[in-house]
Amino acid sequence: MGATLPEIKTKGWLALVKELGYAGATKFILLYETGQGDYTKERKELFKDITIEEIIKEIKAAKKG
Repeated sequence: MGATLPEIKTKGWLALVKELGYAGATKFILLYETGQGDYTKERKELFKDITIEEIIKEIKAAKKG
């Protein structure tokens, strides 16, 4: 049997990260992912009650744990 679609997706992502790094792999994926909706409007709603300092604190905490 061959690999499942989730396995292929994971292996493909890891290969991209290995060759391009996380930023490069993300940029590559975005070339093919068109997305949907209006992120600018959604972002304002998502982050209306949080400061940049709180976001940074959460990122640092997530990296530690």
